[in-house]
Amino acid sequence: MRTKDLHTHASVSRLSKFPGPLRIIDVVNAAAGLCPNERRGDFVVDIHAVQRGPVGRPRNVEADGKILKAALALYGDAGWHGFNMTKVAKAAGVGKSSMYTRWANVEELFLEAFRTVVAAPGPVGDSAREVLSNEAEYRMRLYLGEHAQAVRRLFVEMACEVNPVVRAAYLHTYQDPIAAIRTRLWEFKSAGLLPEGTSVTRLLDAIEGSVLMRAFSLMPENIDCFLGEIPEYVENLVNDQLDALPLQALRSVS
Repeated sequence: MRTKDLHTHASVSRLSKFPGPLRIIDVVNAAAGLCPNERRGDFVVDIHAVQRGPVGRPRNVEADGKILKAALALYGDAGWHGFNMTKVAKAAGVGKSSMYTRWANVEELFLEAFRTVVAAPGPVGDSAREVLSNEAEYRMRLYLGEHAQAVRRLFVEMACEVNPVVRAAYLHTYQDPIAAIRTRLWEFKSAGLLPEGTSVTRLLDAIEGSVLMRAFSLMPENIDCFLGEIPEYVENLVNDQLDALPLQALRSVS
């Protein structure tokens, strides 16, 4: 590929991160979504530069879905350090070369797997009770569902190491939707729909922490039985928290 062609594929914003005179290798690295790490003198993935969308032939929704689910399953089993294109292709039953016509690199595949397969609904409902109940049930089913191992490993790996790709998936799965729910609860409080003395942080922490602890502590042989009890568990959990607040009508938004 000629230098001119490389410049076409590498954005100015990415190239601006390379200090000094621009070299061909800098252009290549920028096109691949890499930026210099000044502390270590090497390159790290620039999450914001990772391409999204097709890079080759038209996408096959069914095939893509199979690959993305295989990617989550592999990550759940092997973690980030055991995650690569070869293993995902083998698990999905597709050729490795076809993977690169869909995703430019392993980081792009990993992020799309979480962003596409793992929903992150945020606040759903017109009252604090509805929002908390919907969030609690969604989280419980996520932690006990088809992709439980992947989302659990993501939670642990985010706390154990600094990795920009894992962090981006964590923001999508945990940080951003929970932050949106916290903001919504503050809106309820500001509108007088939650008692003035309510600690929004502790209220949400109690719900999220209870669900996390309950799901993570269940023995595998008890999960199927508990799945049918989730609605009752969630109702009691949310009632316990809201009923403990100072007496005040918890009205719905009209």
